[in-house]
Amino acid sequence: MNNYILDKLRADSLHLIHLSMNEEKVQHTVLRGRLRELLIDNILTPWLPPYVISGTGTIIEAENGKRESTQDDIILFDKTLAPPILGSSSTKEGVFLFNSVLARVEVKSTVTRGHIKDFSSTSLELSKLKFTVGNNFKSNYYGAFNLFFAFKSDADIENKNENFELKRLVEVMTELDIDPLSGIVSMICILGKGFWKIGLKPDNQTRTWQKLNSNEMVDQITWFVGSISNSCFNAHIQREGRDASKSLESGIGTYLDHPFTDVDINSL
Repeated sequence: MNNYILDKLRADSLHLIHLSMNEEKVQHTVLRGRLRELLIDNILTPWLPPYVISGTGTIIEAENGKRESTQDDIILFDKTLAPPILGSSSTKEGVFLFNSVLARVEVKSTVTRGHIKDFSSTSLELSKLKFTVGNNFKSNYYGAFNLFFAFKSDADIENKNENFELKRLVEVMTELDIDPLSGIVSMICILGKGFWKIGLKPDNQTRTWQKLNSNEMVDQITWFVGSISNSCFNAHIQREGRDASKSLESGIGTYLDHPFTDVDINSL
């Protein structure tokens, strides 16, 4: 592990926590929520590939498939794959073509079960969008990552189940007939509760949910950022049709340890 990088990420994460606490003073709930989205945007941006930009707005596909959700909090898009259709040159809000969208991050001030269910539903919608390809295109690329972040939870502070937030994600995904191991939802980070992500078991084939081995909020943010950084670099390489194992390109998460433990979702 590179301690300089880890300490830098932890310092940035602590700063984000302090800024978020200050936003509690804002009385307007919608404005407070938007300010917190910008906080996440700001901490992610330095660690994204130089060709990946964040925006907010609507994701569409060529066939213009209908989506119930028409506003996505943070959209991470690859400008080398397709240009965004922005409202103006001075804003990052607009319409984003699915070919270019690498990830979507939904941000909440305080997460509830309803928020998790809505997020799972919109993630399912996004998973059904199709890439625009030529007639002779033969590759099968995975779609955009769906990621969830919340600064607090409505869960009882006395709740002793360390995987409670993952448990209710699995429950609502099951209610919506979504396989929790499908990868349709890739990561959830609830500060003070935990950071979970989809990973692979030692056979490098079987998917499993994994939990970060730390209850510290700075670590939860740090590895959330590192995981997104890696995912964006890897997604770009894949969509260019290149072999990631033959490239030095990598996200900042590559310079961190992998302190995660597999979670058996059937025992939650």
